[in-house]
Amino acid sequence: MKKGYLLIFAIGLFILAYVLDAVVTPLRIILTTPYNYFTPEIFTRYAFTSTSILIKAVASLLAIILIISSVRINNFVKAGILLLLSGLTQLYTLQSVVTNSQLIPLEWSISLTIASLLLLVPTVIYFIWGVVGLTRNKLTKNGDNTVQEGQVY
Repeated sequence: MKKGYLLIFAIGLFILAYVLDAVVTPLRIILTTPYNYFTPEIFTRYAFTSTSILIKAVASLLAIILIISSVRINNFVKAGILLLLSGLTQLYTLQSVVTNSQLIPLEWSISLTIASLLLLVPTVIYFIWGVVGLTRNKLTKNGDNTVQEGQVY
């Protein structure tokens, strides 16, 4: 799928999530961690909000992946950036929920928690691509230094 279509899809998901948030009232629950939202009682009790949270998580994940994939840097660097971003986002959302911060809504904190956990998948993929690329470069470089048959030095 072309990146332009994915970008339009991600923007559409963000718009859909905002429309869903406009229809439903904000969450007024106290959670000890953002992970506590995923208990069956809470997740099913707030099914409409859960749908909005999942849509925002997918849209955030797609946006981050599209941005990082469009930058021309080493795959190891991309993996490191995604790992750092995932870790910092987890720490921020944990602090936001625990302290009951009003900077971003609870729904967004939970969405960012899901998205940052899912960021670990492309992190591993970029790391594997980096290893494969490095191995291929090493093999190609070593292959160029071998003496060809009939070559005179």
